[in-house]
Amino acid sequence: MFYGACLGLSGRLCTVIGGGRVASRKVRTLLQAGARVRVISPALVPELAERAAQGQIVHVQRPYTPGDLCDAVLVVAATDERSVNAAVAAEAQTLGRWVNVVDHPEEGNFIVPAVLSADAWQVIISTHGRAPALAKRLREALAADLEDGGSRFVDLLREHRRPSTEGAFNQFE
Repeated sequence: MFYGACLGLSGRLCTVIGGGRVASRKVRTLLQAGARVRVISPALVPELAERAAQGQIVHVQRPYTPGDLCDAVLVVAATDERSVNAAVAAEAQTLGRWVNVVDHPEEGNFIVPAVLSADAWQVIISTHGRAPALAKRLREALAADLEDGGSRFVDLLREHRRPSTEGAFNQFE
């Protein structure tokens, strides 16, 4: 079980290990939160390369090495190599850093929920890491409902419910 919280990352250094599509999504949301972002990876997908060229992120062009996390407040392990993500998680945990491990969330100490934001509000949808695709679909349905006042969100919930043995409540897959 996770404790729901929103982190104030404005101006704080966050380190992302990995330069692929998943890392790019993580970087995008960290930048939206105002974080300073360092990406450590031998190569970058085009979106990250462009951000580096524009000075939006700092790119360290090499593989992760122990010691890379010492000044970060938050770490994301987002490589496609299991052993690297595990090593990043272990170092971050030893240093007492917040770490999200994209391929094995249980190795980290936080997960990233689905988020729906507007200027004055933010809705966080979490399945405690057990069903991220469902959280994403719920976010998309809620966004569509908020745009047109429809009933897609309720329809999606009905579509994913299964009968409960506890009477009035339903469990969602």
